[in-house]
Amino acid sequence: MSIAVLNQVYDEARRLAVAGSVIAAGDFRLKKLIPPLEQAGAKAPVFAKVAEAAKAVVEGPEEKGAENLLELTSLVTAVLYTQGETGLAGELQPIETVNLSGTLAQTPARVLKPLLEALSSTGSGRLELVKEAHQQGEFRDLRLVKPALNGLDDPYAEVADFLAEKVLPLYGAAALPELRGKYNPAGAKGDPRRLKLMHALDPAGTKELVKQALDPAHKEVSKEVKVAAIGLLGPEDLDFLIEQAGVKAQDVRGAAYRALAKIDDPKAVAVLEKALAGKDADAVAREIEEGRVPRHVEVLAAELRSGVDALLKLKDKKAAGQAAYRLVMLVNCLPAGSFPAADAVLLDLFARRAELAKVKGDHHSGSDVAETAIDAMAQASPAVAAVLADAHAAVGAVNLDDAFRAARRVPTPAAVYDRFAPYLTDPAAAKKGTNPARDKQEAIVGELNGRYITWFSRSAPDPDDEDADADDAARDGPPPDPRWLDLAVKMKHLGLVDALHEPGRPHPAAQAFAKAAFDEAFAKAKSQDQVQDPLSVLVHVGHPDAAAALAASYERTIGKANANTYWYYYLIPHLPKEAAPVLEAVIPKVKDPKEADRFAEAIQELKEKK
Repeated sequence: MSIAVLNQVYDEARRLAVAGSVIAAGDFRLKKLIPPLEQAGAKAPVFAKVAEAAKAVVEGPEEKGAENLLELTSLVTAVLYTQGETGLAGELQPIETVNLSGTLAQTPARVLKPLLEALSSTGSGRLELVKEAHQQGEFRDLRLVKPALNGLDDPYAEVADFLAEKVLPLYGAAALPELRGKYNPAGAKGDPRRLKLMHALDPAGTKELVKQALDPAHKEVSKEVKVAAIGLLGPEDLDFLIEQAGVKAQDVRGAAYRALAKIDDPKAVAVLEKALAGKDADAVAREIEEGRVPRHVEVLAAELRSGVDALLKLKDKKAAGQAAYRLVMLVNCLPAGSFPAADAVLLDLFARRAELAKVKGDHHSGSDVAETAIDAMAQASPAVAAVLADAHAAVGAVNLDDAFRAARRVPTPAAVYDRFAPYLTDPAAAKKGTNPARDKQEAIVGELNGRYITWFSRSAPDPDDEDADADDAARDGPPPDPRWLDLAVKMKHLGLVDALHEPGRPHPAAQAFAKAAFDEAFAKAKSQDQVQDPLSVLVHVGHPDAAAALAASYERTIGKANANTYWYYYLIPHLPKEAAPVLEAVIPKVKDPKEADRFAEAIQELKEKK
């Protein structure tokens, strides 16, 4: 039988369907296919049926044209479907695949669409959207892999850098083929990022590309790619790196320092030591911090010691200010963790803090150096952190937060509470005027994250806080003693209650306090913005009436000019799924269609949460 004839009939039927069935009667193209169909029908009856259906279209009445055309199209489609092939001849071979590390995600369309737009357009606000998507794990969606890779060429460098440093490493080796395919050594924007990313994912496989980028014979290589390649060199290229560390171009020197800071070799130490004493001190110190090589940290600590000795001898305020500023920078570049040289210099600075406080500069003084050292002690080794924690009563309000942060890394949660809770309950904090007791109280409140209340859950990162990861790292340690929450309720401190409650573990006293705070604010509020804090806490602590309270508060904004409603949409997904019907009852009352849609989307997000 001739399948080709059936394909022709299908094409003509599709053409007539597009043009309109009113012109199907007498159509000469379809009419000339009827004889071959009738001829084939002598051997295969199904062709005879197709011929009859084609005749009905061509010769039938105009009022039945649409019906007859549909009958023909359906019949031909059904026949062709049965004739399709589901395989190919030849030996089966495994399909080449690349493992996408980690778990996959299915991003909802309402999140996917704006994210795709952010990755393919320009304008403000895109970086925040990309960061939030990364924090929520949305980039595990396969549909975002290629847009994220294309984002390496984004005109806004911060977006491209964030994708290169935070997002694309999630894909592991799966990203390499696309990176290699688009890599252009002559490129000046995304290609240096591609080279560095390929090297991070596959150092051995990228070694040849790095060599090519530095080969003088390849004159088409851009300066930006060459600088990136220099920063990727290793111990076998030590002599070349030492040479590059002495060139005039600052970006080339910076790349050489970056590579040298990762090499534990006396030659590298000598170069960094010399540069640390000169105009490149800032860049070198930052690379030593990133490199985390103990021998280089010793060089940084030695430079600090000599700098402090020189500072203590200065009398001129301008010179003292410049020296103090440089020392603050060096202290900030001491790597966190256990480094004996860093620990020793920090303890020395802590012991000499009174001596340093006597040195006055124009913009920076010796006290700034001491305070920066105390801040660094909280992130140093446990032994150094313990020294700071034990000295909490002696450091004053300025550095009490550092002592508290250090204590949370060392003793038990119960011991931390026993030692620092008195700062919150000190009656002197209530006195008016200059009040060191109140300053200390505020320092502890701040370290407990109780100074502010937001509409997002404390268990999720703040999409607007670029330093959220750093803040979390600074507060590493076991969960706080449960007595902190009891104390927060007793103090009637909404911010502390919000920060200290444990999601999923109801605290009846905290819930009752939050409800009372909401009821009081709701009764007095002239604008619903005034109930934002108590309502947020009511939702976060899981009060049974939180959904009804949110609905009542939102209803008061309906029809009001300049009403801020965006924060409600962030709160809704943190309610229990059972709250959906209470909220859905509000939708018919919303007058603005766009606002109603946004409210409904938030409810849908609530329903879909795990």
